[in-house]
This record gives sequence, C-alpha cells and structure tokens, in this order.
Amino acid sequence: MPITIHLPRGLHHGVLADLRRPHAHAAERIGFLYGRFVSGDQPLVMMTRYVPVPDEQYVVDDTIGARINGDAIRAAMQGVLDTGEGVFHTHLHEWPGTPWFSRTDDEELPRLIPAFRAVGPTQAAGLFLLSPDSAIADVWLPGAQGPERVIRISVV
Repeated sequence: MPITIHLPRGLHHGVLADLRRPHAHAAERIGFLYGRFVSGDQPLVMMTRYVPVPDEQYVVDDTIGARINGDAIRAAMQGVLDTGEGVFHTHLHEWPGTPWFSRTDDEELPRLIPAFRAVGPTQAAGLFLLSPDSAIADVWLPGAQGPERVIRISVV
C-alpha cells in the first residue's frame, strides 16, 4: 500500500540546516523526526518536529560517518512516550538526487525499529534519509512485519 509523508517546509529547512552542522569527530549528523500516522486507503505520516542528537551522544568511530550511543536511542524512545508520535532516525547524504541508504545503514539502522515500535505500537516508525534536493524513507506501519519504501514525500 503506497505511503505518503508530509514534511512542513519550515521543518524541512530546519532539519537540513541541523544535519549540515559540523561535528568535532563525526563526519555526519543524526537526528530524529517525529510524526503522526494517519491510517486509511492511502496511509500518511505527518511529520511534526525534529530533535537533533546532542554532540555528547556521538561515539568516536572512524569506520562510519556517525555513530550514536544508547542515550540517544533512549531519548528518541522517550520522545515517543511523551508525545504518542512515531519516530524516524534521520540523516543526510550530501549529494544531489535521490539518496540511497548505505550498506551500513541497511545493516545497522533497522535494528533500532523494534525498540521504537515497542514504545509506540500504534504509530509508524522508520528511517528517513535526505539529500539536498530529495529524500527517501522506509516505514514500518503499525502491525506490519517489515518496512515499506515511501512512494511520496511532499514538502508542504
């Protein structure tokens, strides 16, 4: 079933600005987008806010662009508990065109989803990847066994 994500323009600009900030040791930034799931014939996730990962929650690891610690994951889970919204691990690949999750992204990031779903079982959770002019997302809908690639991400 095709899934759509709506991302408010101001939120989109703020996410890009944050993800482009330099970090002392990480090559890229990570944050968490939160959104509300609207079920129906055309499932929709309405993104509502973004929370950057604080500098002290990055782990020094020269083998990948960025790694975050358990405190960052727990904070994202607490954000779900506090608001009832779903959460999306979010980062940026800084080249134009449709981005693609790296092999490391594909291997490691889906491991976060069971924790996100455990605290927000009625919401969608997932992975959100931006480029300067595009984005992709994998979404785990409530009750679904696995992810679905989002068909349409609209900046509104």
